[in-house]
Amino acid sequence: MTPKVSIIVPCFNHAKYLNECVESVRNQSYTNWECIIVDDGSTDDTEAVSRTLESDRIRYIHQENRGLSGARNTGIKNASGEYILPLDADDTLNPLALEKMIAVLDQDPDTLIVFSDTVTFGHTSKKSNLQEKFTLKELLLGNKLYCTSLFPKKYFDEGIVYDEKLRHGFEDWEFWIQLISTHRKQPITKIDYPVFNYRSHPETSMIKEITGNTDKKEFIYHAVYEKHKALFHEFFPSYISLLNRKTFYEKKLESIYSSKPYRIYNFLINLFR
Repeated sequence: MTPKVSIIVPCFNHAKYLNECVESVRNQSYTNWECIIVDDGSTDDTEAVSRTLESDRIRYIHQENRGLSGARNTGIKNASGEYILPLDADDTLNPLALEKMIAVLDQDPDTLIVFSDTVTFGHTSKKSNLQEKFTLKELLLGNKLYCTSLFPKKYFDEGIVYDEKLRHGFEDWEFWIQLISTHRKQPITKIDYPVFNYRSHPETSMIKEITGNTDKKEFIYHAVYEKHKALFHEFFPSYISLLNRKTFYEKKLESIYSSKPYRIYNFLINLFR
């Protein structure tokens, strides 16, 4: 039977989490799926662990290191499913994830993306609160979706792929910009069920490294802007000045919040609450 959903699991040196990740796929209430593990040039035991997990529904692919975008693209190219669900190798799916997502697509086949909140576990614990509805204009200012969201493979086959030049991160944000901007009238649906659990690590994550590094952040924004210049100008004719203003106010607020008078004020406010 041809699988309806292909779950793409890129893995770079996350062998110690891979079994837990794949086990969460095996535990899905919805069973018409395949799982493709893409080893992106790992130097740990990723291949050995993956070989023990292989079955008629779980495949292993090795490639030289090309980054997260390259690993996702390889997995999707080799996928047989009608729908794609990326899942990082250190994260896990909740048991009803596929069932809940496919139910949306069965009801409305024109749905472009199905997404949800997530639960963070590991080093920290919290639940996200994503906007249920957002505009393309809002998306251009920052990502509104997690990478572990369901979308039809046919759009990938039409040329909407992860940008392998974005090796510093935010490749999922740029992918959603591509997909949503070229299919503006199709519905994007948030379900009231956390599809996946995001593992928080005590060591520095890619996102923290980027957001804490102004040069990297500006490089990524500039790369995305250059790629979608006409789109940004459609909504923000003076996008560069907008970014500069955004950066100015971020620095201004950071300066205020770290000042001694503000710290004393904040302490007193909390003391008498």
